[in-house]
Amino acid sequence: MMDKLKLGVFELTDCGGCALNMLFLYERLFDLLEFYEITEFHMATSLSEGNHYDVALVTGTVSTQRDLNLLKEARNHSDYLIALGTCATHGSVQASVELPIREKLKAVYGDEGNPMRALDSKPVVEYVAVDFTLPGCPYDKNEVYQVLLDIAKGIEPVKKDYPVCLECKLNEYECVLVKKGLPCLGPITYGGCNAVCVRSGLGCIGCRGPLPGEVNPAGEYEVLRELGYDDEYIIRKFKTFARWEP
Repeated sequence: MMDKLKLGVFELTDCGGCALNMLFLYERLFDLLEFYEITEFHMATSLSEGNHYDVALVTGTVSTQRDLNLLKEARNHSDYLIALGTCATHGSVQASVELPIREKLKAVYGDEGNPMRALDSKPVVEYVAVDFTLPGCPYDKNEVYQVLLDIAKGIEPVKKDYPVCLECKLNEYECVLVKKGLPCLGPITYGGCNAVCVRSGLGCIGCRGPLPGEVNPAGEYEVLRELGYDDEYIIRKFKTFARWEP
């Protein structure tokens, strides 16, 4: 019988949803346990066994010195590191906060004290090299299940490289941007969610982060302007999940 891979789940500053989503795999989590031994996962166990991980999953943004130290520990002691969720891959909502953290602290507390050693929130990818990114707020649990299975079988996971719009077309969903004039970031957002918002009659909010490459954010901007949305609204919508996107 082959030795199981060591798996660590590290939670930085976030809502906890990405770590919780792992537990929502339910019985399929036991399928993964045929290949992995979970040796670090605060949401699931108080045990912490060893300091080497074949695979490390890191969720959340680096928002405190504690986060940064934990991230470096995960990177230095793992063979394969996955930035899991849009906080870790793009910064998400908490990194979209305007003004530096020290100015925020001064406005609230009246001085520049920083007892919690807070940092400006940035994604994991700003600090360390990662081997794979899996965005989503939260990510699709079926995706992380397949990624971990692929790694356990020695297969390099495939990253989605197409926009949400492709999934709309495959599912034959009506385009809410064209047909209803709703703000939809599907043309410039990473696919992989199976267009869940559009399926519900809503516009894509861009929670999987912007898709780089041949997408055209300037064109999206002009379309939204023509539909009557003002500059401030559009810019805020673009930045909500990707404050630190280059």
